[in-house]
Amino acid sequence: MKIRRSFEQAICILLVIGANDHPIKSHELSQKLDVSDSYLKKITRQLVVSHLITSKASKLGGFILNKSLSEISLYDIFEAIEGKEKFAETTHLVEKVFNSELKVEETEAFIIDYLDVAEAQYKAKLKEITLEHIYKEAHSL
Repeated sequence: MKIRRSFEQAICILLVIGANDHPIKSHELSQKLDVSDSYLKKITRQLVVSHLITSKASKLGGFILNKSLSEISLYDIFEAIEGKEKFAETTHLVEKVFNSELKVEETEAFIIDYLDVAEAQYKAKLKEITLEHIYKEAHSL
């Protein structure tokens, strides 16, 4: 499994927004992170839809966090960027490959169950760390 670059960028976007005491504009984020403004807008849109940030359109507007850094976990960001779909779903193609006398369905279910457990463990680990943890770690001496 490979996590998209946008996951890392979303973490950084949220950290920059959280470190500011005022709304931060899209072009400011783009310059600070050295990413294209159009690509940044796609990521921030996902964060807005997931209710992690709010976009205020005005002269003094910009992006602000909807929650504190301590309330936003890597899992929240992962869901915002990667979605809520399961990691593994079967197409049942294996049924066309093996003899019907074999326990194809049971074996397929065993594999999917195992992958579901792995997914749950992965997501549980993402829930353990918040942006506050990351911010404090970066600023510790």
